[in-house]
Amino acid sequence: MSADKQKLTFSIIVRSLIFNFFFYSFITLGVLFWLFPTSFFKSPEPMRNAIGKMIDIIITAYEKIANIKIIERGIENIPVGKSFIFCSKHMSNMDALFLYRRSPNLTALAKKELFRVPCLNYVFKKMKVPAINRGASEAQKQTADIVKTLIQNKMPLIIFAEGTRTVVGERRKLKSGTFYFQEEADLDVIVVAHNAGVCWPKKSWIKWPGELIVEYSEPMPKGLDKESFMQEIEHRLLDRSEELML
Repeated sequence: MSADKQKLTFSIIVRSLIFNFFFYSFITLGVLFWLFPTSFFKSPEPMRNAIGKMIDIIITAYEKIANIKIIERGIENIPVGKSFIFCSKHMSNMDALFLYRRSPNLTALAKKELFRVPCLNYVFKKMKVPAINRGASEAQKQTADIVKTLIQNKMPLIIFAEGTRTVVGERRKLKSGTFYFQEEADLDVIVVAHNAGVCWPKKSWIKWPGELIVEYSEPMPKGLDKESFMQEIEHRLLDRSEELML
């Protein structure tokens, strides 16, 4: 049931408050006392294992405290043991978590400014998170180097084609970065449609109970020109997500 069809109850308020306190406290303490120390290990595995365990705890708390059930479809479409791209809808802080749970070697793009944040910069470097410059043209110049790193380390990359979180009913023009990344090395693109914003709306502390549905598409067709590729992404990402939000 969508949030606009639900009535705000005392139970929802209390559950939301409890989960919010747990989530932000756990993330802060986890980065400081779990992820940051493991970033000094030579291998990235201890830190990635820690991230995986943190995500399992957060998702369990999300489902139990906020009374939200995560349903995933098409898990069999996710490639294993190689680089590929998750092109995902972006609506909440939960989006990257269920993706990482499915692909523990996942990485993402981050603005260079974030590497100035104490402790977080060590975590990003250990995960080989690419630092990108602001501006589409600047980011595009880095594509070849980023793809090379992905392939060498067999890392999937998550791209939020809308560029920022959106709310239910908002439709943004998609950025074309996904096209250039897959074109550079013929990487598989798995489009991820979901309705996370129904349960966890942007800039809202209320967590609406219900079903968070995630769908992993079959890999995008190969050899499409840019216009055809972006049209297919729009259909799989935006149109399907909107259907899931009804």
